[in-house]
Amino acid sequence: MQTISKALKILLTALILSNIVLMACVVYFLNYKHSLTAERIDIKDRSGKNRVVIANTDNIPQPIINGKTYKRAYAPAGLIFFDKNGDERGGLAITDNEETNLNALAFDYQNADAIGILAQDNKHDNYFRAGLLINDKDLSRKPGHNINRINLLTENGNASLVMKDKNEIPRIILKVDSLGNPSIEMFDDNGKMKWNQ
Repeated sequence: MQTISKALKILLTALILSNIVLMACVVYFLNYKHSLTAERIDIKDRSGKNRVVIANTDNIPQPIINGKTYKRAYAPAGLIFFDKNGDERGGLAITDNEETNLNALAFDYQNADAIGILAQDNKHDNYFRAGLLINDKDLSRKPGHNINRINLLTENGNASLVMKDKNEIPRIILKVDSLGNPSIEMFDDNGKMKWNQ
C-alpha cells in the first residue's frame, strides 16, 4: 500500500511539473512570438495516413488517386488535403516560376479537380487572369481528367461567363470587354457561332 501511495505521489509530482513546463512554454511563445520553421509538415490520422500536408516546392507530395501515385505537372508550395484513403482531395498551391505567378485553391472529385479558384499574372508580359472554374466529373474515372463546364473569369480586363457542353465546347459566352462593351454569344455543337448580340 505504501508503494502505491509513493508511486501516486511521484506521478502527481511529475504531472504538476509537466504542466508547469507546458504553461511556461505557452507563456514564452505567446510573449515572444517565435515561429516554427519546417520544409514539410504532415498531419496524419490514427492509421498513419496523411490528411493534410504543408510543404515547400521541394517537398510537396505527388498526387495520389485510388492509391496510385502520379507525377505532378509542376511543383508548387502549398497545402494538400487527403481523404481517409490517402487520396488527394484538393489544396492550395502557390507557384512562382520564371514565366508566371499562379495561385490556386482546388477541391477535387475522386479522380481530379472539381472546382478551383485561380489567380495568374505573367512576369514578362501584361497577361493576367483570375477566376472560378467548375468541372463535371469524368465518369470514366480517368485519373487527372474531368470535363470543364463553367468558367467565370476576368482575363486581361475582359470579364466573361463561359458555359460549355460535355465535350468542353463553349456554347454560351456572356462577356463585358475591357472597354465596357457587353455581348452574348451562342455556338452550335461544333463551336461555330450561331447567334450574338
